[in-house]
Amino acid sequence: MLTYKTLSQKLFGTRRPHRLALATLPPRAFAFLHTFGLTVWIALVEGRGWSLILPGMLLLLWPGIAYLHAARAQDSKRAEFKNLLCDSLLFGAWCSVLDFYVLGTLSIALACFMNNMVVAGPRRMLVAMALFIGGALGWSALTGFEIRPYVSNGLDIYQGTGAVLYFLAIAYVMYGQNRQLGRSMRETKFQNRVFHALLELGGVANSASNIHMLLDDSLKHLHDDFPEYGFAVFLQERNRPEVTRYAAVAGLQLGVEDERRLGGLLATLHDHQESVIKLREKSVGEQLYATSMAGRLSLYDGWLIVRAPKLDGQLERMLPLFLDQLAAATENKLLHLALKKTAERDGLTGLYNRGFFESALQLSVQGKGQTPSLDFAVLMMDVDGLKVVNDRYGHVAGDQLITTVAERLQVHCRASDILARYGGDEFVVLFPSADIAAANRLANLIRTHIEGQRCAITTADGKQLTLELRLSLGGASSTEVPAQEVLTLADERMYEDKTLRRRQRQALS
Repeated sequence: MLTYKTLSQKLFGTRRPHRLALATLPPRAFAFLHTFGLTVWIALVEGRGWSLILPGMLLLLWPGIAYLHAARAQDSKRAEFKNLLCDSLLFGAWCSVLDFYVLGTLSIALACFMNNMVVAGPRRMLVAMALFIGGALGWSALTGFEIRPYVSNGLDIYQGTGAVLYFLAIAYVMYGQNRQLGRSMRETKFQNRVFHALLELGGVANSASNIHMLLDDSLKHLHDDFPEYGFAVFLQERNRPEVTRYAAVAGLQLGVEDERRLGGLLATLHDHQESVIKLREKSVGEQLYATSMAGRLSLYDGWLIVRAPKLDGQLERMLPLFLDQLAAATENKLLHLALKKTAERDGLTGLYNRGFFESALQLSVQGKGQTPSLDFAVLMMDVDGLKVVNDRYGHVAGDQLITTVAERLQVHCRASDILARYGGDEFVVLFPSADIAAANRLANLIRTHIEGQRCAITTADGKQLTLELRLSLGGASSTEVPAQEVLTLADERMYEDKTLRRRQRQALS
């Protein structure tokens, strides 16, 4: 479709000029049209007819010529500054043509000087004055110098009315420019707030240790930066949207039951295509809006809930930025936690691996060195008979034996205990901030509830076996030996226990 804009570009090679050129076009057109009317009036009064009116046609052409000059220029703002100076030169010469009709000359000169002062300051106004005077004197030197103090009351009224309207038009243009400037300043301030909030969200993502902390801290920072809004986030399982896996709230009064109902409501909206969904009224004067993360997460469907008086343009521009940042931070944290789990966990049992245990042990050793009263203990364990099971029934059966032992050990370990698979058939427990009593307590539980118990094993060829669980144990603490030697002592005691138990079995057989 051929529009005015495309037609203008094809015919004149123009593009949208600077806002200054657009703002001055209507007042310039009015001023030159009014001056043409003034010229026609004087020509009719004096009987000069077309000898004055025909040259006056230039006054009608100049606003279009000035606009095209600005539109075609590489720097349209600079071109418009030149246009304003040309206005002064042209009006100065034309005031001479009209024999310096006093009221017209004063109002036209004042308009020219004011225009240049407003857009470019006193120095440019002085240049405009010089051009206006130069144009007036130059034309007078060619045609003679005359002054027309008065024509008629009607012309004075016409000129005075036009001057008032022109100055009011300029005032309106300045008002519009100030409003636009104010909007730009508010927009810039809002953008700075958004940018600051996005930076803080990036910092939160790096410092959070889990998803719950990430979401809680992110929303807290958002609410601190935008206290006029309330925020909530819901992450729901993709295959079961009725299950909310993570939730966080800041600046919203939501109880447990409210969160449950809201999570259930969001589960019914996961197929909606709208970017922003209006939820139920929360209270008078405010509304809840839900925005979907829409595939930004690989494992979950995410929703950002915002409490706001209305969905204005600023909020609509802000939501996608926060959604992208939250989704990216959440996805990165999920990936980081998955990689961390892979790095810290044993692939077969899901327990901590040897590397993680040794790092935790080193921290305990350092803590003991810095605070001598801060003790720790270690319990080493070895699954007796694993080699025989592997050799006789295969590694599939041996792996089942290892996982069974791991599962039963977890039942008796406390949350503060660090249980790890140390090697092929070895397990180890670190007891931070504890002495040998902690290791002895767990050893007694193992002897009572695990030792001698039987477990079902399926071999690689499908045979069902029943094996008896037997573990050799050895504990030690930093109250007995230097911190660096605790693990070695526990290992020695475990092998002593293994040797003793082997001898006992041999004696019985």
